[in-house]
Amino acid sequence: MTTAQAGPVNVTGTGAVSASPCTFRGLNVFSTAGATVALYDHASATSGTVLAKFVLAAGGDKQITVPDGVRCAAGIYLSASAAIEGSVLVG
Repeated sequence: MTTAQAGPVNVTGTGAVSASPCTFRGLNVFSTAGATVALYDHASATSGTVLAKFVLAAGGDKQITVPDGVRCAAGIYLSASAAIEGSVLVG
């Protein structure tokens, strides 16, 4: 079985990563100030199923890889308590 490729979606803070059904394949984010970050299977606001939630220390980064992906029926929404840099991998 071949896994479909993913494309990076640039993220800098709270907002929709994808407003339509997609596959979450991972992320790589960094925060200068530190931040609490959460990803949801939802296209808006902070409701829906939690895909990932973590705290970044000042100057910290987080990388998550999901090779087979997680299907997100409602899209992906990211919530961040402070500015972040990075991308979410969406297939």
